[in-house]
Amino acid sequence: MKKILLFGQIILFPIFIFGQNEIHNAENFSEGTVLVFQNCISENVSVGKAGKNQIWDFSSLSAEDNQITEEMISPEETTFKTVFPDANLVEKYSDGRLVFMNKTNTENYLLGFVDTESEMTMNYPKPMLFAKRPIKFGDKFNNEYETEYSVKGMDFKGKGTVSIVADGYGTLILPNGKYENVLRVKITQTQTDKLIKYQSESITETISYVWFDANHTSALLKIDETKSTYYNNKSVQYLLSEVNK
Repeated sequence: MKKILLFGQIILFPIFIFGQNEIHNAENFSEGTVLVFQNCISENVSVGKAGKNQIWDFSSLSAEDNQITEEMISPEETTFKTVFPDANLVEKYSDGRLVFMNKTNTENYLLGFVDTESEMTMNYPKPMLFAKRPIKFGDKFNNEYETEYSVKGMDFKGKGTVSIVADGYGTLILPNGKYENVLRVKITQTQTDKLIKYQSESITETISYVWFDANHTSALLKIDETKSTYYNNKSVQYLLSEVNK
């Protein structure tokens, strides 16, 4: 799931009930889990069709020369525990991002994130749902959230909606392997941000597609596309390794 407008992911673990995928372990990570993803050239990459018994062939993805690592750590291992007191798990990215969440038995909520390189902190006074347990093909979940943050001394407030839809299942083919009985989830985020000083607004939409199988807690493939008033961005990543320390 997870772009968080700029990033984020949903992690799903499927079983079969009457021929359909049902997921009971969505983003149910433990501290110490480490994921490594390969970044790919996103130009001309299509997400493919929704529906039953699909074949999604991404075997010809072209790798870029960089990878990204995600490690699940305790909030106490950061210096931002007091900023996000309700967080019980943090995704630490190798590019300096920290994503703070509250994870229960059935749901994950985004509380905020920190970009340690730009020193930007975004809080979610009304947290955003980004993982729901269980979920199966055809399920839909919706949520509203709110944000607060500052950029270069300018204060912003935002409101958004997120829609999570399990829209397809079938076979996924990647440069590093073929995966059967895979479930695809589409996540749509629409956020309106207001610059407080001038009362001006901008709208950002991110659509993410993520694919999961029964042998990994991580997404096997993530395709994210963000469009806003000021910029467009698309990213493609596939899983290289998943290790539990």
